[in-house]
Amino acid sequence: MAIESNRLLSGILLIIVLLTCFFFKLDYLILILLSTLVIYDLYKSNFINVPYDYILIAIFIFTFLFIYNEIRLVNILNVFIILFVLLNIFFINFYFNKIFVLSILIFLLNLYTVFIFDRYYLYFVIFIAFFNDTIAYISGRSIKGPLIIPSISPNKTWSGTLISFFLTLLLLYKLDINFFVGILLSSSLFFGDIFFSYVKRIKNIKDFSSLIKGHGGILDRLDSMFFFTIILNFYFLI
Repeated sequence: MAIESNRLLSGILLIIVLLTCFFFKLDYLILILLSTLVIYDLYKSNFINVPYDYILIAIFIFTFLFIYNEIRLVNILNVFIILFVLLNIFFINFYFNKIFVLSILIFLLNLYTVFIFDRYYLYFVIFIAFFNDTIAYISGRSIKGPLIIPSISPNKTWSGTLISFFLTLLLLYKLDINFFVGILLSSSLFFGDIFFSYVKRIKNIKDFSSLIKGHGGILDRLDSMFFFTIILNFYFLI
C-alpha cells in the first residue's frame, strides 16, 4: 500500500499544529485559523463571489456575539441545516450556493459552541474525525473492494467505511459516550463526508481548494465533522 508523501507530510503538520494549540491552550488561535481557512475554501471554490456573500459572513460574526454560550439557539439554526440538506435532495438549485455558505457558517458556530461547552470537546471532535478518516483511508486502500456511491464519492469503499465505523464506535464507547449516541456520531462522520462529496459533484470540483497538499482544502478535512457537531450539541442540550 502506497500512501502519498504529500498527504502524509501534510497530515503530520496538521497534527503538530493541533497538539501545539492543545498543550499551549491556543484554542482561539485554532478556531480563528479554521474559520479563516474555511472562508478561503469557500472563496476558492467559487461559493463566495459577490459582495453580498460577505454580508452573510458579517451576519455570522454578529450572530455569534449575540448567541455566545447559547447552545439552544444554535440548535435552532442546526434545524435549518437539516432542512437544507433534505430540501436539496429534491431541489438542487434551491439557492444552493448561498444556503450552503450559511450552513458552513452555522457549522463553524457549532465548533465554537462545542468549545464554549468544554475546550476538550473541541479537540475531541477534531481527533475523532481525523481518527475516523485515517482508519477509513488506510483500511480502504489496503482491503479495497466495492465502492459505496461511486457517482458521488469515487474512493469510498465499504471496507474502509465499515471498519472505520466500528472502530470509531468502539473508541466512543470507551470514552463513555452512550452506545446509541455513539452509533449516531459514528454514522454522522460518513454522512458528512458523503454530503460534502455531493456538494463538490454539483459544483464539479474535486476539492474545495489545494491549500493542504494531498488533502485538498480545510473543508475537505472538516467534512465529516459537519453533522457530528450538530449531534454533539443536541447531546449537550439533552
